[in-house]
Amino acid sequence: MAQIKLGELLIKANVLQESQLKAALAEQAKWGGKLGEILVRMNLVSEDILVRALSKQLGMPAVNLDAVQMVPPHVKAKIPSQTARDFSVVPLQLRDDGKTLVVAMSDPLNVRVLDELRALSKCRIVANVAGRTSVARAFARLYEESAELEDADTNFKVVDAQGRTVVKNLKDLDPAAAVATSAPARPAAPAARPAASAEAPRAAASGSPAELLKSVEEVQRKEVAALKAMVELLIEKGVFSREEYLAKVKR
Repeated sequence: MAQIKLGELLIKANVLQESQLKAALAEQAKWGGKLGEILVRMNLVSEDILVRALSKQLGMPAVNLDAVQMVPPHVKAKIPSQTARDFSVVPLQLRDDGKTLVVAMSDPLNVRVLDELRALSKCRIVANVAGRTSVARAFARLYEESAELEDADTNFKVVDAQGRTVVKNLKDLDPAAAVATSAPARPAAPAARPAASAEAPRAAASGSPAELLKSVEEVQRKEVAALKAMVELLIEKGVFSREEYLAKVKR
């Protein structure tokens, strides 16, 4: 059976009018591009409706990427992050003992992309349909945010009062080394000097360098969580999009 055209399918579903389809086709003839993306860009159909129409037209399952909370690291590792970004693809799961990779794609009929994914992953590729902006949101959430949080948790610097770096990476922290390198040794002050007795209570109260570092780590973790919550709230309120935020951060 011949495949029904996307425009005809949307008209039969009563979500698009003939005049709107003609306008979109004129735009496509003038500038090129995919009809579905043009319809979304012209606000003639929503991306969700487009995905459902493509799923029916192509006989492929559609996937709601906003409901996908995480992808196992060994699945993400099948496709390098830059390739996933360039091809607008998100790996979802492995099947058949790792021989089949299920992916979400905004362009599931792109043979060149499918061949590239097959060569990179060494797997049979099963494509699910997803919208382009939905894929972009999922990529930002599943790839970029996890990388940002990992960097925030393990790669911040701790400096002393003179601005000298004490710790660069918490994963590499050796408590013994922290004690040894947190501050240069100072000669003991003479017992007769009053200043020494004033400094002693503060030194005792501050605890060991390892305890101080632990408190700094906890404070910075809370700051990261608070900043993330604030960004999510601003995105929900429509102040800016997730893509705009990530582009700004990378400058």
